[in-house]
Amino acid sequence: MPTSTVTEIAPSKAILINEAAVATGVSARQINRLIDDAVLPKSVCVKVGTRRAIRAFAVPMVSFGASDGTKLSKGMRLEAMRMIEKFAKENWPRLRDEPEHAKLLRFESGCVMISLGDPVSAAMAGLNKWADALRRIVEDPEVRGGIPIVRGTRISVHEIADALSSDGLEITLEDFPALSRKDVEAAVLYAKAHPRTGRPRAGSSCRRLFCEKTVDLTDVA
Repeated sequence: MPTSTVTEIAPSKAILINEAAVATGVSARQINRLIDDAVLPKSVCVKVGTRRAIRAFAVPMVSFGASDGTKLSKGMRLEAMRMIEKFAKENWPRLRDEPEHAKLLRFESGCVMISLGDPVSAAMAGLNKWADALRRIVEDPEVRGGIPIVRGTRISVHEIADALSSDGLEITLEDFPALSRKDVEAAVLYAKAHPRTGRPRAGSSCRRLFCEKTVDLTDVA
């Protein structure tokens, strides 16, 4: 397939709000509120077309801002955010490989001491899962009109998400023998970050068909 394999997420990569939401477990609504309330610095916010996004290094800031960050005053929260930003930029390769590296990171101001390590580590682990999804999912205009599919197959991420929701993991794996558990996990994550809009749900009778790598849809019309 023409789409290149994604091997890692660079700290400056633009992460859409829905993508940051699946990486952190923080709702898109909460993330937008962090932006609107200037909890996240303007410098980390970007646009992808008309859609809001944040730099990858700001994803740990989202995780903190929506959890322990709510316990701090705005001034201290912004100071803690700057600390996380600096730490993430300076330690990105190691944080990407070892999310637990952030565990000892703490914010101290007067008698206030709060751990930054847990939300930062959790966010980096979530970004790693998202990076794995990007390795496994492609959008090729020459295959099924460019809808997101699992690499090397014709199986749509939304078909997988629908199957998992209605039938559970084991049956989904039986219906899609070309997929591994990690493929299913990646597909569901991707489908959650990029909800289907305006496309009809594929019936269960199509499942085994799309598992085949060589199926020509013109032969089964």
